[in-house]
Amino acid sequence: MRLLRQLLLPLSVAAILSACSTTSNKQPYDYSKFQRSNPRSILVVQPTSSSVEVKAPNAVMAQSTRPLAESGYYVFPVALVNETFKENGLNEGAEIQAVDLNKIRRVYNPDAILYMDIDDYGTKYQVINSTTTVSVKAKLIDAKTGDVIWTGAKRITVSSSDNKQQGFLGAVTSALITQIKDKVKDSAFDLAGTVNADLLSAGVTNGILYGPHHPSYQKPATATITPVQIHK
Repeated sequence: MRLLRQLLLPLSVAAILSACSTTSNKQPYDYSKFQRSNPRSILVVQPTSSSVEVKAPNAVMAQSTRPLAESGYYVFPVALVNETFKENGLNEGAEIQAVDLNKIRRVYNPDAILYMDIDDYGTKYQVINSTTTVSVKAKLIDAKTGDVIWTGAKRITVSSSDNKQQGFLGAVTSALITQIKDKVKDSAFDLAGTVNADLLSAGVTNGILYGPHHPSYQKPATATITPVQIHK
């Protein structure tokens, strides 16, 4: 037994040192490109989407303005921007995000452009349970140089797991009621607002920097907070 402890002790010490090294070597987010670009205005274009839900791009785009504006940026009205693209024959996110930056600058002259991609959006139903998921990736582009100055991603899943505390018949009935309610009100739409708030707000871990219309503009970005998480 003593020999076994002597053999295991070096391994335990090495594991602890390795864990400490991994933690201490974690690098903070590199904001150098963001700071050099120093955007004041942001143009949000229609997201691309891998979801089968056709409403996903508009739902995510519609709720992107508030967190960006509250973080201190001027945000071009997304409805008007999207309508302008439609009038020019561009209806899909992939088409819009492929538009040459020179053309976008001639029309809007933004400092930065926000491109988003939706990995997942919607509610999946089982016999006595349902899960609603919204997953979004985002990148902020310098409109003059095309450089990526910030990237982020957020995924939140909410489950109706409270049905497990009911009897089978009650759980089935509750699941049916939930599904009917979701047909009337899109649960994923509300969740998309939470995802956008966590993803596109300044002051959160690895989030965007505060813009020029916010009191914390150009203050050190080290004092970040982690947003309250919904069950993932």
